[in-house]
Parts: sequence; C-alpha cells; structure tokens
Amino acid sequence: MTLSRRPGLLPALAAALAMAATACGTQEPRRPATAATTATPSPTPTACRPTAPSKTPKGGLPDPQDIDRRDATAVARAAVTVMWTVDSAIDRGQRDAYLRACPYLTADYAARVAAEQAVGPLPQQWRDHRAYAEVSLELRQPEGDLDPDTPTMAYRQWQVTVTPTGRDEWKGRTVRAIAFVTLTRPSPDAPWQVSRVTTA
Repeated sequence: MTLSRRPGLLPALAAALAMAATACGTQEPRRPATAATTATPSPTPTACRPTAPSKTPKGGLPDPQDIDRRDATAVARAAVTVMWTVDSAIDRGQRDAYLRACPYLTADYAARVAAEQAVGPLPQQWRDHRAYAEVSLELRQPEGDLDPDTPTMAYRQWQVTVTPTGRDEWKGRTVRAIAFVTLTRPSPDAPWQVSRVTTA
C-alpha cells in the first residue's frame, strides 16, 4: 500500500479512509535540524483545550497524570496514542483527537492545532457502525542521518496501527503509518512536550 502525502498539521486519516478505506493521509516526515527551528515549550499549553471534545473515546485514553513527563518516550507514546484515537460517536474528525492531545503539546503547537481546519468528516461507514479507532504503537529505531537527542530536544518514531472497530463488532481494514515526533523542553529538569508530529 502506498501512502499518500498531504500538507498540514493533521494526518488525514478520515479523508483517506473515505477515499480508499485502507490508507492514511500524511505530511512530510521531516525533523528539524536544530532546536532553533522548534518553539520553546510552555509548561501549561491551553490554546486548544477549550474546544476539545469533553467525552472520552471508547477504549479510553492515557491519563496525563500517569505519564512520566521526564521520559520523552512516554510522552511521545501518549501524545500519538491520543492523536490517533478517533471515535465516530463523539468526533467530527481526527482534528478532535488532536485537540484532546493538548496536555502533551507545546503552547505553540497546541495553537497551530487549534487553528488548523478540519480535513473532512469521518467516513459514513464509520458512522454507520459507530466505529472507533483501536490504536497500537511500536517504537521504531530512527533511520538515516538524523539528529541525536539532546538534554532539551528528543525524537521518536512510532509504527502506528489503526483498526476501525464498530460497536456492532464490525471491523474495517487496518491502517498503518509512521509517526515522527519531536519533543522539546526549556531545560533538562523540565517536562517534555511534543512540538511537532509528522507522518508517512
């Protein structure tokens, strides 16, 4: 399966599923070369919290209070899990899932997510079955000539597997993508926050 490429902040899962039912829209999987290209995180990003859906998707989400914020891998895993956990019973599209991820994002990234336009509604097939995304992640080793982690910047790559699952036991075709996560923090003692996610 060839993955399509789309600009913007959000991986266009819903739009791609509507067109092909098997693919995931993406953005370019590029990482910044230096910390200067990434916004400094704020300890309390609130830009998109007021507009995030208040209900929890079926299957639940990581509890932000249970995540070790000084563990870049744990923060990246939690953020990506939330971003991809879409539920047609409560969400208009994947943007709603991104809004729920705001507790893990820098203030700048949260603001950009809040400003991003929705890429399209979830497929009608999801609506018909009241489907939600069953999400699993596998940590991948970075490939190529990529920047190493520093005390204030880290990078993680995840194999994301999403299976649309209906409340009536319907199963859609599985979608797979690679999520590239950039994390930053203002000092080595500060909590990690996600400043960028791209997919392929």
